[in-house]
Amino acid sequence: MKQNQNSNDAARIAANEKRLATMRHNLDNLETEAEALLNKGDAMTAGDRARLLSIVNVAYHDSGKIEGCSSIDGCAACDFCQHMMQAAESNPLIICGACYAWRDQWKEAAWRRHKLNARILSSVLFTEKELSTLSTITALCRFNEDGDVVNVIHARNLLRIGKTHLITSFGWFYKNNIDVEKGLNAEGYTTRAMLPKNIRFIHSSPIIGIPCKTTWFDDARFTVYPDTETITEAIANGAHECNGRRCRECGYTCYVMTRHEYPVDIAEYLRTDKKSRAIICDRLSAFKASRV
Repeated sequence: MKQNQNSNDAARIAANEKRLATMRHNLDNLETEAEALLNKGDAMTAGDRARLLSIVNVAYHDSGKIEGCSSIDGCAACDFCQHMMQAAESNPLIICGACYAWRDQWKEAAWRRHKLNARILSSVLFTEKELSTLSTITALCRFNEDGDVVNVIHARNLLRIGKTHLITSFGWFYKNNIDVEKGLNAEGYTTRAMLPKNIRFIHSSPIIGIPCKTTWFDDARFTVYPDTETITEAIANGAHECNGRRCRECGYTCYVMTRHEYPVDIAEYLRTDKKSRAIICDRLSAFKASRV
């Protein structure tokens, strides 16, 4: 019996190694091909551009927090995210120090596909006709479950995706509001009344426990709170409670909320260990005291 079990374990390990080798080989080829096409620059043909778009990964989530949604993701390896995580090394109140996506690098296939997404969508400004060919986008779609907007080109491509998929409700999560705003302006959106009707802009607060300053295009600001006291206070003051639950359970608020004159506040409870939570709570209390 033990010999049979050992044999079965060895077979499973061998099959898994074979699967991983195939996955890595395929990803190596995709990355090499994408770089070769991007290196053509202005010499890229219409076929080259179409091929690049076919490499962009649109993920469908049949489980997890955003179950029932698709997503077009960037990557936490981008310059913006890296800058934020470096800042978090000296300031534990910066939420990027607790980045879920960065901790999930072990999900190798998703991590590498998301890096490819960011590389392609931040390098080539696609036409609306080209972007309309992204046919696997579902009725609800999140921009940037992982990562953030890399630059203005990236922002403009996401806006054009929204414009060419009008039956989809998009939730666009970002901290890099500067490039999002530049993208909006470059695409001709300059007032709140002009904003795309099927995109909701959710501004993620970079500081734990402190809602960010809102911009003219924000539909919501999403703030993570470090303890029961602070999140309870935020909810008592009118914030919508996310608290890390499944989006389905609150009716996909971030995607289908009514656009108001002022943004909605959304509160989530920080997921971290006890020691880190204590440090963050102490630093937040000191920070608030310094502002009085």
